[in-house]
Amino acid sequence: MNNYTIAMSRSFIVFLLCFMPIWANAQDQRLRKSDQDRKAEREAIQAQKVAFITQEVGFTAEEAERFWPLYNEMEREVGEVRHKRSRAKVEIYRLLEPAGAGKRGKGTSHPGLSLGRTAAGDHRDMAISGMLATQPKGPAAPIDDILETYILTFEEENHIRMEYHRKFLKVLSAEQVARFYFAEEHFSNKLFREYIDRKLNEKSR
Repeated sequence: MNNYTIAMSRSFIVFLLCFMPIWANAQDQRLRKSDQDRKAEREAIQAQKVAFITQEVGFTAEEAERFWPLYNEMEREVGEVRHKRSRAKVEIYRLLEPAGAGKRGKGTSHPGLSLGRTAAGDHRDMAISGMLATQPKGPAAPIDDILETYILTFEEENHIRMEYHRKFLKVLSAEQVARFYFAEEHFSNKLFREYIDRKLNEKSR
């Protein structure tokens, strides 16, 4: 290798070392922006949900002031349990994958996934696929332990919901609580229909 080639190689390495922090910072900014966008979207949906349920149930200002803090506490606790359930689900998929590797037919997906169940597919399945792709590799717990964790999360969630159901009845009438449950379900269905419509419109373009 002549001196000119060595000098060029060194210059290129110096260039890369100078450029890498800029590139890494740009990547980090894009990730932060994405996180900010997701946070803004969640906050917008939550605001829509509060407005929708408040109108459907007919909360007074005093009732809303007493009810929503309780509801937010419940959502936070339920969210933690659901996150635990998702982690267990990913581990189960991961353990099932080797057994089914090479056996799935063309066009089939990971065990338990339901892509194609609707015309737009299921966004929850795409989330699971993403979690599978980013899951750190390592020794997995026995599947029976993971299954027990997975099933127990439903019991945990039901326990939390029953606890807060009793708290709701202390600040609202039974009729209002019933109307709240229906309004919450209607809002979730509304969001899902809007999601399906968006996906169908994207596919038709």
